[in-house]
Amino acid sequence: MDKQIFPPLSEREIKGAEITRRIASEGMVLLKNEKSALPLPEGSCIALFGNGAVRTVRGGTGSGDPFNGGLSGGGDEDVDQSPRYHINILPALKDAGIRVLTEDLLNAWAEQYDAAKRGGQWVMQTFSYPDETLTEEKVSAFRSETGTAVYVLSRNSGEGHDRTEKDDFCLTENEKANLSLLRTEFPKLILVLNAGGPVSVRDIEAAKADAVLLMGLAGQEGGLSLTDVLLGKVNPSGKLAATWGYDYRDYPEADSFLSDPDFSFYREGIYVGYRYFDTFGKKAGYPFGYGLSYTDFKINVTDKAVRENCLTVKASVKNTGPVPGREVVQLYVSSPSTELDMPYQELRAFQKTALLSPGESETVELTVPLTSLSSYSSAHHGYILSRGFYIVRVGNSSANTVPCAAVKISETVLTVLVDEALPLQSPLEELEGLTGDDLSQAAEGLPHLLPDKHIETEDRRSPYRDERVTTFTDDPEYRAELPYEDVQYTDKRGRFEDLLAGTLSEEEFVAQFTDEELSFFACGTGWGVADENAPIIGGSSESVPGAAGETTHILEEKYGVPSIVLADGPGGVRISQHFEARNVDTGENQTVYHYCIAWPTGTQLAQTFDPDALYEVGLGLNADLCAFRIGILLGPGINIQRNPLCGRNFEYFSEDPLLSGIMAAAITRGIQKDNTAAACIKHYAANNQETNRHKNDSTVGQRALREIYLEPYRIAIRDAMPLSIMTSYNKLNTVPTADSYDLCTNLARGEWGFSGLIMTDWNGGSSTPSISMHAGNDLIMPGGEM
Repeated sequence: MDKQIFPPLSEREIKGAEITRRIASEGMVLLKNEKSALPLPEGSCIALFGNGAVRTVRGGTGSGDPFNGGLSGGGDEDVDQSPRYHINILPALKDAGIRVLTEDLLNAWAEQYDAAKRGGQWVMQTFSYPDETLTEEKVSAFRSETGTAVYVLSRNSGEGHDRTEKDDFCLTENEKANLSLLRTEFPKLILVLNAGGPVSVRDIEAAKADAVLLMGLAGQEGGLSLTDVLLGKVNPSGKLAATWGYDYRDYPEADSFLSDPDFSFYREGIYVGYRYFDTFGKKAGYPFGYGLSYTDFKINVTDKAVRENCLTVKASVKNTGPVPGREVVQLYVSSPSTELDMPYQELRAFQKTALLSPGESETVELTVPLTSLSSYSSAHHGYILSRGFYIVRVGNSSANTVPCAAVKISETVLTVLVDEALPLQSPLEELEGLTGDDLSQAAEGLPHLLPDKHIETEDRRSPYRDERVTTFTDDPEYRAELPYEDVQYTDKRGRFEDLLAGTLSEEEFVAQFTDEELSFFACGTGWGVADENAPIIGGSSESVPGAAGETTHILEEKYGVPSIVLADGPGGVRISQHFEARNVDTGENQTVYHYCIAWPTGTQLAQTFDPDALYEVGLGLNADLCAFRIGILLGPGINIQRNPLCGRNFEYFSEDPLLSGIMAAAITRGIQKDNTAAACIKHYAANNQETNRHKNDSTVGQRALREIYLEPYRIAIRDAMPLSIMTSYNKLNTVPTADSYDLCTNLARGEWGFSGLIMTDWNGGSSTPSISMHAGNDLIMPGGEM
């Protein structure tokens, strides 16, 4: 903007800003657009209202936002973490030539906002401030100069706290009154939702706005990204990554979520999000996969076949409207319920088109391995393709699909053999959906497709399930102390460079460590970095100020083992923006600047439905990591958006495991380009609330656990092999996740072939370090009782 910036922007920052501006726009979702209310004509004159217009929420609080605490202001006092700046909506609109009549009104309110915010908030807390109460007297003067009002409705949330139904999911009485007044006063009303998750569609509809645009939490360039969409410079092509209900009580777990801070019973089973709404006939306010455009598209399936036991569907997409745009083709499959209770349909593939000019067409090809249609069956000890017809549906949202083919499986097939993991400790009564239907009636009139070769059973059972471990030691007197322990003696010695050269194995290398050296090797920094009596959780790196943590320096001189710096987080590399350091050449102190990009949040990125876009973001994160010699980014977060009130949903991609896994894999590939940095997928697993997150016990049935909550991790490992996994704070079926041998070893390493580092979160939740190490955690992060 017009503010002088010093030192000058680097090429890395300039490129990152361009990427985030473009991709944030592509993740915005047009929910309503009557009477062609959008886009706004260039040079428009508008009356702009709402806190978010002048203090735009960029990202949530805690580790998921690179600003300290993620507060939504734009003043200088916020700039103490790694992004250089943050662009609010008001100045962005002005710079684009929009005349904003309410500028003075907004700026006066912003002063009150900033004064309240400066009152002091802990990093994990979420600052909120009520919108100004509008009156007829305040707004009537603007009505004589414009017929267009734009209201920015903002929501923020974050780590350590969950949202509430009243005055958060639902609109406040003040917001309702403001919108009602604006609807009365102005012929055109545009509602912009500056929010990271759903709000009540019933309340949105009651506002009777002509257009509703989900801006989301769009990162540091958010004001510019929104302006591009409002003016039609970018045609919105985002699709909802989660179902928006009319009311909070429409969600299946609404009554049980947070009802007991110590226990979460996942009684909805596999019926999360659209799986529930579609199966049980609950009409969504805005369905999963939904999003409008400034243009129109026609989707026509041109080919469907099974080749090499892969379902292949080709669809022609034509832009039939007046402006260029992009569409997302979504493929859903309805599975027979002859063996298992099944949902109405499940997303199995998707693809976004290129930017199509008016009249232009593109053919997209969607491929689905038949084995990926399998469901978990405890009776079969694995995944099965049930006998019957699989109805293939193509459309552009879960509420708008058309059947195009039916795949017939003549006999039930066991596709993958696995062991039960983290079994329930007591019975859990779960929802039941569709039962007993082979879908033969639904298949009538559709082309019938058959497997073109025999479907083999894959044995994925963990080779480590006997829990035996081998202790490598250079002490010939050492004897096994555990019943599952084997001992192997070695007298080979060497340094880290010998390990890298391949002349020393990993086991031989660590065998020479003393017990004390081993303990340092397996523990991240935290204690004693700034104050040995008060460690900073999430800001305890010795090498990079403000980074979340670091592995030990103690082994560097003796063995040549370098430390690894770990930094938050999913919304951008979170380190101190500037600090004082001594110049080794001159001996004088100087200010060192660390500027990194604040990217759109995980949900915003998932709404692009574009893995290529997430790969670009991953490359941008890689550039920031490499610039400051940071080894591991603590992200992406890939927990499932089980309930809209989870305070950390903005960090996570979606309610759907396929979309979450594909997006996680794409951004991971970018972060890990050329093995120059590492991604750490988190929080593993079933960490779906923030209230009492350190001790809450998630009680989840085996099928829901595997098909919904673990599936994104499996896909990310299969497609991108992240170099690290972070376990979560919560318990899972009574076992702290970091202590779970099933979770860390049998599933991650055994079933899925994960070969990287597994670490605890800070404090480790309710886990015990000695148990966590055996379970498969390689790095124990420090902290005290919380």
